[in-house]
Amino acid sequence: MELRELGRIDGAGHQPRICLGKASDKLASVCLTAPDKGGDVKDQSLQILNIIDDYFQSVGSSRKDILMVQVWLFDISEYDAFCEVWNDWIDPEGVPALSVVTGHAARRDCAVEIRAYAAC
Repeated sequence: MELRELGRIDGAGHQPRICLGKASDKLASVCLTAPDKGGDVKDQSLQILNIIDDYFQSVGSSRKDILMVQVWLFDISEYDAFCEVWNDWIDPEGVPALSVVTGHAARRDCAVEIRAYAAC
């Protein structure tokens, strides 16, 4: 089985070494924060979801094939704003399991972090 990687961050100092996503012939996963953290939760969420979309397409998957998504919001009061973006983005024919919780990222400018798993 071949594993394909999406981006790697080789930690410096006390930062972790991580891979942003991996895919096999059956499963793909990715965990991301927004590249441009200057926007609000809607902007950051859409950035991440579009990257997830591109990544899953590049490994032969799609929005319809997403199995589960985990979302960490810095501020849970932004839940409605996230849901607005999510509901516009997700394929209504392939709605996955979704978990949204509050959590503080290592960087305070991260309004949201999203992890997604999809079948390939």
